[in-house]
Amino acid sequence: MSSGITRWSIPMVVATMLMTVGTVAAAGSDNRALDLYMDTETKQIFAEPGPGRVRLGRFRPMTDEDDRARDVADGQSGEATVAAEPGDSALELTDESGEFSMAPGGRLHAQYSYQDDDLTRNGQPVDAASGTEIRRARFNMSGDLGEDFEYLTEFDFAGNDIAITDVFLVYTAFDPLEITVGHQKHAISMELQESSNDIMFTERSLLNAMTDTLFDRAIGINAKGSGRDWSAQIGLYGDSAAPNDRDQEADEGYGLGSRLTYALVNDTGRVLHLGAYAGLREPADSGRVNNESPAFNIDTTNHSNVALTDTGPIDAIDRATIAGLELAAVAGPWSLQGEYARVGVSRENGLPSLDFIGYYLQMGWVLTGESRRYKGSDGEFKRLQPRHAFSPDDGYWGAWEVALRFDQHDLTDRDVIGGEQSRASLALNWYMNDYVRVMLDYNRILDVEDSPQRDTGGGQPDGLNIYTLRTQFAF
Repeated sequence: MSSGITRWSIPMVVATMLMTVGTVAAAGSDNRALDLYMDTETKQIFAEPGPGRVRLGRFRPMTDEDDRARDVADGQSGEATVAAEPGDSALELTDESGEFSMAPGGRLHAQYSYQDDDLTRNGQPVDAASGTEIRRARFNMSGDLGEDFEYLTEFDFAGNDIAITDVFLVYTAFDPLEITVGHQKHAISMELQESSNDIMFTERSLLNAMTDTLFDRAIGINAKGSGRDWSAQIGLYGDSAAPNDRDQEADEGYGLGSRLTYALVNDTGRVLHLGAYAGLREPADSGRVNNESPAFNIDTTNHSNVALTDTGPIDAIDRATIAGLELAAVAGPWSLQGEYARVGVSRENGLPSLDFIGYYLQMGWVLTGESRRYKGSDGEFKRLQPRHAFSPDDGYWGAWEVALRFDQHDLTDRDVIGGEQSRASLALNWYMNDYVRVMLDYNRILDVEDSPQRDTGGGQPDGLNIYTLRTQFAF
């Protein structure tokens, strides 16, 4: 970064760069860097040096190829570059050579959740927590490290704690193959790969009880090839960067993930997506799976601390595998997405193997006519962008979307009684502009079997009602 930047406070620099976005974009669509200068008295921005002007630094124009910044900022191990597509932050700092760059990004998900409280467990009342929380508060920096290297560092500050989400390096010289090394998501599941900024519901489906438990983020290496309509990737991973049990001197476990996607149709407003994935995970010597207790469960909300289905810790796990299929489609304002997956758990000490299944099917309708955006080279949906940003003075109200989802999983097999549940979810999403979204979800528990929770009459907790309201911004 040039010495001129250091003469101004960070807020001044950020404000200055916001003022110069239009100037930079107008400089052309190539990758030639542009030096910018500020007049110390008028605070105007100039492209040439002169008396009383301070050099701010070198800024690089955005190009048509630079549509991958959100994917990096969302924690994907796919195409990684520092730039912007419509709706992304166009802020970028580069050194004089143009080979090093960095761009900020982030998200804040603030929400309120409420659910029925009339539950008991082992005869004792269960208080399902309702209230407000910061679900996610993430900040990231991404950019270039020379000609063929790109990076992302992202941390989450939700809960007044600091956690690593994504920290990785991408090598891109072997086009169309790219190699990603670091803390990243496994190459598993369309829903898991999609950013929390982009999914239609505040939380992922019941399938997440299996995919997230085994195959969320971990330290590893991933190889990915892709084209406009397809993606293929495979990765080898250790355990996650979460606090672990190193004091027990136990070797960590490892995992494999692979995913293949192809879009039979991939046009604006018209998509037909097919996908398949498979993965494997072996626990650490301590028996932990990806630094977590080997249990399959999912809370009714992130805030509630109540799970209607829960296997509890599964002992003597030798290996866990997963296989899944994906289907998605877009027809104008209508969209469809679904997955089915099966998890197999083999155990030691002569214990029988286990099989768990899960699936979801969801449909969306954009009332204002926009289409969900799909990226074939990642095989996933991106955040919907309103045709007109919210502006009552101009008669624009952003984009409105209604979504319906049905999901189910079965976590009971042999001697493990984790329970089975099905659920219906209804969502109303208001996209105020490319950065801000308001979400309202209603979830109805339709049927539960073998749940560790009971209603006040001693029966299964069928008919539970759950509400979530979220305000989100992401850039």
